[in-house]
Amino acid sequence: MNPINILDKFAGFSEQWAPRRIAEVDDMQVLLARLQGSFVWHAHDREDELFQVIKGTLYMQLKTPADEGDQKTIRTKVVREGEMLVGPK
Repeated sequence: MNPINILDKFAGFSEQWAPRRIAEVDDMQVLLARLQGSFVWHAHDREDELFQVIKGTLYMQLKTPADEGDQKTIRTKVVREGEMLVGPK
């Protein structure tokens, strides 16, 4: 069991949107990724997803059911350096 230095792991790659596994916890993976620009809408039906911002700001757009009808609303969550956001399945 050894400490994992996240900044050292980030220094080891520069590709955007290419997650790297740095650890496993029970049956979950801990992934690091560099993000820039937009990513395609997607959902996880079976697992939650955790986003922790090490540097920069993440603007996470979420689609949620509207109060009435089948329309969905879009809201933006802002996650800043040192913060995290858990996206439920």
